[in-house]
Amino acid sequence: MKKDLFFFGILIIVTILQGCAGPKACCLSGIPSKTIVIYDHAAIPANQGISKGEYLKVDGYRYANILVEFEQKSGDEEPLSLGVVFAHERGQWGAKRVFDPNAGTEALEKPVSLEASGKDSWRGEQWEKSSYVFRVPVTGPYLQVFPYNHHTQARKFSVVLYLTD
Repeated sequence: MKKDLFFFGILIIVTILQGCAGPKACCLSGIPSKTIVIYDHAAIPANQGISKGEYLKVDGYRYANILVEFEQKSGDEEPLSLGVVFAHERGQWGAKRVFDPNAGTEALEKPVSLEASGKDSWRGEQWEKSSYVFRVPVTGPYLQVFPYNHHTQARKFSVVLYLTD
């Protein structure tokens, strides 16, 4: 019995390492997933937003889980926020605001803006980092992110997109 459990555990680890490590993978649960590094330790100027100007194809996935990590030396520094645009064509027919009548909002309510803030995500002095995950349903075949540094100094940051079904 213990021997069977041991081999089952090894099988799970091997499956994870082999099946979920690639750029387009299908993990244990059979859920298609894909990881895209958008920014890797990139620099962003103080009080500015940036964009690579490219739309990433996210068609075929249901959720975008966007990991944002940025330098933060103290808890009172202004955060790095992230805006997300879904588009139906590359560079055209894109929207940063969403109105979902199924969400229980009133018809005259202002549409939701697809933005996330890193406020209160500081890990502490030891790491001098903040991080958060912005999970949003995919509402168009293309996606573009817009990081914005609210701090008064330039900082390094990373953004990784994890797409799931």
